[in-house]
Parts: sequence; structure tokens; C-alpha cells
Amino acid sequence: MRKVLTIAGKELRSYFVSPMAYVVLVFFLGICGLIFALTIGTPQARADMRGMFHTMVFVALMLTPILTMGLLSQERSSGSMEMLMTNPVRDLEVVLGKYLAAVGMFALLCIISLEFPLIMSKYGDPDWGAIWSGYLGLFMAGMAFIALGLFASSLTSNQIAAAILGAFILLFFWLIGWLSYSVSQGLGDIAKHISIFENFQDFEKGIIDSTPIIYFLSLTAFALFMTVRTLENRRMI
Repeated sequence: MRKVLTIAGKELRSYFVSPMAYVVLVFFLGICGLIFALTIGTPQARADMRGMFHTMVFVALMLTPILTMGLLSQERSSGSMEMLMTNPVRDLEVVLGKYLAAVGMFALLCIISLEFPLIMSKYGDPDWGAIWSGYLGLFMAGMAFIALGLFASSLTSNQIAAAILGAFILLFFWLIGWLSYSVSQGLGDIAKHISIFENFQDFEKGIIDSTPIIYFLSLTAFALFMTVRTLENRRMI
């Protein structure tokens, strides 16, 4: 566990050494803040974060490939991956360390965004139970986004290619739920069950159910497993 935390700390610090962390923070808070300002500025505004969570999770989906694109691809392109693999550290420890660093960065985004419900509470009486449910869903979705983005980063040594591939994978899991409205019931049910958007909706409504929790945890575990397998295969080549 110490090796995992060492790798995570190194990667988390590297976010703030480069402009990436600040660009992501500004972009996330800027877009979400603009939508929040437009929402509460309407005459029909209510003390409700439901629409904001939809915006926040989609912006997070678009930003995650930027957070994860260099976690493994940069190591390969710079040649430091080979040095890392020769050290007494397992592939699982490398993957978990880099994953925890990105999750830590995402957690920071979620914490800072608490300013939105706090501002809302000064002008209304929001349902904090629904708000915490929404944040739980946002964080669990972010965990899955990061795991999928990390997997994409393990497939290539080019950061731009990793970002594009990660965005494609995430959009696939986001949009596939729409098939449930246009195909046969059997295929539509499958598409609905594996859709990130469909599984996030209960959290957005203030409903905490075991099914979407299991879905996000399973998707995260599967993506991390595939990332470890990718590194193991490259080690054997």
C-alpha cells in the first residue's frame, strides 16, 4: 500500500506542477458556474440542484480524458515506463497509484463545487439529502470515468490519442442508453443497464439505490482490471 500512495502522491503533485490542474479547475468551475448563474437568475428558479448535477457530470465526462491522458501514455512515450517496470513494484500498484491521484484531483473539483449548493442555501431551502445523493452519484461516475480514461491511456504512447480514445469510450457509455428508446425491448434493456447516463439519473433525483452503485463499482473495477492486464501484456512483449 505504501508504494501505491507514493505513486499517487507523485502523480498528484505533478498535476499542480503543470498548468493542467489549473486549466481543469477553471474550466470545470467556469462552465458549471455559468450554468448555475443562468439557472438561479431565472424567475422560475428553485432551490434544486438536479439540473446542475446533470451539467456537472457531463462536464466531468468531457474533462476526464484530459486528466488521464498522460498517466500511462506519457510514461511510455518518455521511456520511464520501462524504468518503472524494472523496480520492485507490481502492475496493480502502478495502476492503483495513478488512479488514486486522478480520483484525488476529481474529489477536489467536487469539494470546490460545494459553493453552488451553499450559495443556493442562502436564497432558499434546498433538500440537502438530495444534494448529497447527487454528489455521491457524481463522485461514483467520476471514479468510473477515470478508470476508463486510465485504460485508454494504457493503450497508446500518444497523449492526444489517449484523450480522444478516452472521450470516445466515455461517450459510448453515456450515449448508449438512447438505444433503449429506438431498438427492440431486449437490446434496449441491455443498453439501458450499461448506460452511465441512465444509472446516474437516480442519484440526480435524490434516490440512492444499490443497482447504480453496483454498476459504477463494477465498471470501475472492470476498467482497472483491463488496465492491469494491458500493462502485464506489454511487460511480456
